[in-house]
Amino acid sequence: MPATRDLATQLIQAWNTRHPIDAKADSGPADTAQAYAVQQAVWRELSPNSRPSAWKVGAPNRQIVPTTAAVLPQRTTLSPARFSGEAFRTLGIEAELAFCLGRNLPARAEGYSREELLAAIASAHVAMELVDTRLADAEAAGPLWRLADSLLNGGLVLGEAIQGWRELALSSLRVRALADAHCLAESIARPPLDDLLHCLPWWINHIGGAKAGDIVTTGAWNGMHQVAMPTSVGVEFVGVGSVSAQVG
Repeated sequence: MPATRDLATQLIQAWNTRHPIDAKADSGPADTAQAYAVQQAVWRELSPNSRPSAWKVGAPNRQIVPTTAAVLPQRTTLSPARFSGEAFRTLGIEAELAFCLGRNLPARAEGYSREELLAAIASAHVAMELVDTRLADAEAAGPLWRLADSLLNGGLVLGEAIQGWRELALSSLRVRALADAHCLAESIARPPLDDLLHCLPWWINHIGGAKAGDIVTTGAWNGMHQVAMPTSVGVEFVGVGSVSAQVG
């Protein structure tokens, strides 16, 4: 089994040089525990002496244990955002909604109820995840390499707080993904897993408890859209809010 430190070193070098890892499934983490250990080792190198305060979490369906990854603070920003194209090897965008917590939620054996979660959320925001990878072929590398590689996260752009978000009809929002003023996708979309809160109790316990001010984004609403750089990208939840970023 490859050593956790050796796997983390490969990812750190790929982050710093933008030269991807020619990763194969049998050359990566042995299991999810090691993949998370690699994530943490990369974090300690790229963001030393800091606690993660922005996260992505999701699952392909309700029967699968969710997965999560921290978003680097230097890659978490408000809209309108600007990033150097040299910071990315590839670029994809996803339209998402993110939550900001207004109170601490310690880890506990009994999962938090929906009512407790709603009471703890200070605000909801339109968000755009920037997707990138340190892997030459993320699909061929397999799920454990992708988990170790921060679930292919490249950054997170947040919009202003959504007014009255609790009253929104979340099952009928029109969502757009945009690049250079062209619409890449537009659809009436449903929340991931039909419930934006589904993964949060698991996430809170997995990270050892969430804190007031933590941000968590909850998955793509209408897919991931690959774009060429340089570019101006954005996502819009029609009638709700939008975010944008210049990359390159």
